[in-house]
Amino acid sequence: MSSPMVSVQEALKDMVSSLPKDLFEKNTTKATRRLLISIGLVSLGAMMVYWMPWYLLPLGWFFMGTACCGLFSIGYACGRNLYFQNRIINNIVGTICMLPLMYPLEYFKEKSCSTKEQVRDYVVELASSRFWWLSSPFQWVNSNFNLRNFSGRMIISASFIYLFVAIFLPLMTYGLGLWGLFKFYLIPLFVYHLWMSTFLKASCLQFDSDKPTFLQLPKLMEYLTLDFNIGVTLSRIQTASNGIIPAYKWKDAYNLLKKEYKGISEQSFSSLITKVSPAVTKQIQSLTTSGSESTTTETDESVEQTEQPETKKSKFDGKPWYERIYWVTTLFLFGTPLLSLYGILTTPFNAKTYITAFLAYYIAGIGITAGYHRLFSHRSYEASWPVRLVLMLMGTSTFEMSVINWCLDHRAHHRFTDTDKDPYNIKKGFWHAHMGWMLFKRDEEPDADVSDLMADPILAFQHKYYAPMALTLGFGVPTLICGYFWGDWKGGFFIAGIASKVLMMQCTFCINSLAHYLGEATFTDQRTPRDSPITSLVTFGEGYHNFHHEFPYDYRNGVHMSAYDPGKWLIYFLSLFGATYNLKRFPDELFSKGKIQMAEKKIQKEKEALFWGTPLTMLPTYDTEEFKAKTSKENQKWLIINNIVYDIAPFIHKHPGGDRFILDYIGKDATKAFNGIVYNHSVAARNILDTLRVGIYKPNK
Repeated sequence: MSSPMVSVQEALKDMVSSLPKDLFEKNTTKATRRLLISIGLVSLGAMMVYWMPWYLLPLGWFFMGTACCGLFSIGYACGRNLYFQNRIINNIVGTICMLPLMYPLEYFKEKSCSTKEQVRDYVVELASSRFWWLSSPFQWVNSNFNLRNFSGRMIISASFIYLFVAIFLPLMTYGLGLWGLFKFYLIPLFVYHLWMSTFLKASCLQFDSDKPTFLQLPKLMEYLTLDFNIGVTLSRIQTASNGIIPAYKWKDAYNLLKKEYKGISEQSFSSLITKVSPAVTKQIQSLTTSGSESTTTETDESVEQTEQPETKKSKFDGKPWYERIYWVTTLFLFGTPLLSLYGILTTPFNAKTYITAFLAYYIAGIGITAGYHRLFSHRSYEASWPVRLVLMLMGTSTFEMSVINWCLDHRAHHRFTDTDKDPYNIKKGFWHAHMGWMLFKRDEEPDADVSDLMADPILAFQHKYYAPMALTLGFGVPTLICGYFWGDWKGGFFIAGIASKVLMMQCTFCINSLAHYLGEATFTDQRTPRDSPITSLVTFGEGYHNFHHEFPYDYRNGVHMSAYDPGKWLIYFLSLFGATYNLKRFPDELFSKGKIQMAEKKIQKEKEALFWGTPLTMLPTYDTEEFKAKTSKENQKWLIINNIVYDIAPFIHKHPGGDRFILDYIGKDATKAFNGIVYNHSVAARNILDTLRVGIYKPNK
């Protein structure tokens, strides 16, 4: 029986073989253009490293190191003759591209020609283990210093590398200093090796499932690496006839494959880096199996005879805890506050920068409340396309995902409030609702309809390019404003950029946590949302959450004019000029009904806490003879009012009018005297009387 890897490779080979022939044809113009783009991106990264202030250097290193992957992509393709039509040109260009990365081109040429591994491949084993991040440096060492397995051509190719290193590194150190060597070369090279380790892991684990799997990267990363995330899968599959697809057509081939075949799957970067190798998975499964067998050897028959209820299994059962974590989100949510604190403590105070930070904070918050929430999620009003565009851009700067993703979660939240299907269910804990729900992968996606949003071209564009848009609007624009106009680049980045977004995110997170925890149930207590003016101040006017959940498509959150709700004010102001329209409102009558019903519930609850006397249905009945016997023979201090028998003994000496007026009616009917012939008694007197009733009087017929 063939292994899953072989069967999946064969399936993908068949898919690739059926692609149009023009995808297999090499094009010198496209190849040259792609080469120039790669060189330009690496050069741009070097310029960023040169011009950026020290605290932005990680961005430059990240850009330059990632762009070096594109350079490797070309060298790798040239080594496998997947680039230019002429093999000699491929060898020359490939060697030049590999020189700064210090790889001998012949290493990859020989690996591509070998059909089977003759020796144990330690690079593959390392890439499949938890130390996968060391696989690229190990491959570099193996390609340069594993002399035992070097062929003659390999020795010549490696000699070029040794010569290059012997000349280049001393010259660079002499010209730029030791820090310059690290700044412009070694640190970007370190970033490059981290990316290449990722690609090696993707290459080793891409066929573990029962269908071909491609590594999915953000669009910017794909562009910088020249689609090498696709190439690591496609370039491994040799077609039966005309070679393989040229590197600059990898993306076109992949788009056709994804369109034509449903058996293509994608794996995100975050899920790849936490993916466990098959060996580790088998170890976990064997431990689980052996443990279960040892505890069930004596009870197998009884278990088979007893029908056990089925429990829903999580797709993370049997997997390490770290596979369930959204690492990118987790690092962002916990890393940005630390960067903010660092910036606040180390950056000189500049009033203009802090004002810019406040404006960035408020603009982003209104983008969420008036845009993401009320316009896109609840459709509580309509807006012209410029307003929709501006609100979308304002919300993009918050780093709270695209409109489509945000509304998918929020619509599910309203549909399944306080249940297990609620993405931020407050009943799982305050911190889960606040931000814990974002840290872990879910067993299933939220059950909500966002087809209307996906059909909007503006929102579809934002969803596709969310990451670069968020980085530009959230960090780039505030940094540029503060740096260009008053020279505070550092404050612009750390305070106006990062710190303002950290504060804004924590405030909007309070809508899911604090607004379900603190305040009054003004209109209903059916679910957890509460109204609180304090929460409203923190959440840009979203604190009247009980109102919002009871009347979700109302464009207002604070229904009263005095209620702090800047989103409501903005929407109404724009409606005066026709920029927003069809503002939805629930009838005021429903607000009054809800308040009255909640007031009745509150009153009823307070009444239940008080003693109102023994209920009439629980009282015994007395006829005339029984009543007289109680008062004359047993000397009970009873009297009758409205056919209810009262034991007035505890109140005789407390009566404001004196004992005599009460004693005169012992054993008699005092209804007329109590209700007004003598004195019409107060409500308080009647409440006291209710606590003294002992029976119901039924006179003899």
